[in-house]
Amino acid sequence: MEIALNRPELNRPDLSAEERVSAPDAVAGGPFVVSEAFPEHAPRARVITSRPKLPLSDLELRARVQWGHCASSHFQISYDRTAFNDKRAAMLNESLEIAYSLIFHFTHESFADRFQIYAVDQRSPGLLGCAVWPHFNTDERAIYLVENSTRSIHSELGGLLAHAMRIARYGKHYRSTPGWAVLEEGFSIFLSERLSTQPDIFPFFGAEPNLIASHLYGDRETRLPAIWNASHDALHLEERILAGAFFLYLGDTFGDDRVVSFSKSDDAISDETFQAFFRHSMRDLEAGWLQHFPVAFVALTETERETMVQHWERSIESCHR
Repeated sequence: MEIALNRPELNRPDLSAEERVSAPDAVAGGPFVVSEAFPEHAPRARVITSRPKLPLSDLELRARVQWGHCASSHFQISYDRTAFNDKRAAMLNESLEIAYSLIFHFTHESFADRFQIYAVDQRSPGLLGCAVWPHFNTDERAIYLVENSTRSIHSELGGLLAHAMRIARYGKHYRSTPGWAVLEEGFSIFLSERLSTQPDIFPFFGAEPNLIASHLYGDRETRLPAIWNASHDALHLEERILAGAFFLYLGDTFGDDRVVSFSKSDDAISDETFQAFFRHSMRDLEAGWLQHFPVAFVALTETERETMVQHWERSIESCHR
């Protein structure tokens, strides 16, 4: 490979390559540079690209995991034996039973027989390179709980269990009744926040819900009326979070019992439904909520708000939808 010194006096065209390299003061002349005469030999930066994770169906997931099993009064738990020992599985079972009792106290809704729970760790050898997320499978009557380096196995337990305990209503309305999918998502987050015994749970991860809602709204003046009739498969994560924060505001303003009664509506969730339960239109309720934002986090300094939002943004990055 032809090498030239980074010195003009040795880069004259009348000098051969041998004369340039053998010049007496070549070593002292400074760093070597690769000649442009042979660009194909120039070092090239290595670009490292990560392979996208492979999404798994629930059937494929179950085939990849070595399952252990335990049961309680209301749950049949299957857990990844490479990630959870029997003691951790028993602790998870206890957490599920506690959550069941708390939710039933609020809603007086439940399911028949034992409900199937699958608990996995995304870092398990059989799941490397695969995308696995916590979710509720209504067709299988099963909840899939997933842990990884940034998300606890308890992170979405409360919200998913709320869906399961309303499975009869969920199955009847979630995919077909206008406005019901947003109601169900908002209500499940409401219950999860009200009843959770764990810190840093989805979707606020310990942050003030109104602060996160204010952050998501940004400069927009309205959002909820525009998304309320979105179908179940068109809801984005940010919209679900806004619905949950809105339900928490309704609970603080009108009482949790009113929100629970509202969640049991079996008709399309329209502006008339809001009028019947809260005596205001959805748009007026949202306007009142937006005006409430500064009051909701007045006790937080600007630095505390920024820190809380940054922590939330890091936490939510690991979530799907």
